[in-house]
Amino acid sequence: MKPYAQYKTVGSLWKAGHTVFGLCSAYNHVTDPGAYMSDSEHKRSFVYARAIKNRIRKLGFKTIELSDGRLWPVKQ
Repeated sequence: MKPYAQYKTVGSLWKAGHTVFGLCSAYNHVTDPGAYMSDSEHKRSFVYARAIKNRIRKLGFKTIELSDGRLWPVKQ
């Protein structure tokens, strides 16, 4: 399991998941367009990205996707 795949917000596997900037970094890593992925890895990365965006929303932020695909947090 990759660290950014952890769904629990209190887990010890990935401590950066407690900050919005750590979550944005994980999202940018998962959705990297230059990374080679098989079809199954691409489907799994979509699941990770959705979970990361949901966790960002729970922290009270909305997200804007920049023109180059990076995620940018905005306080609600």
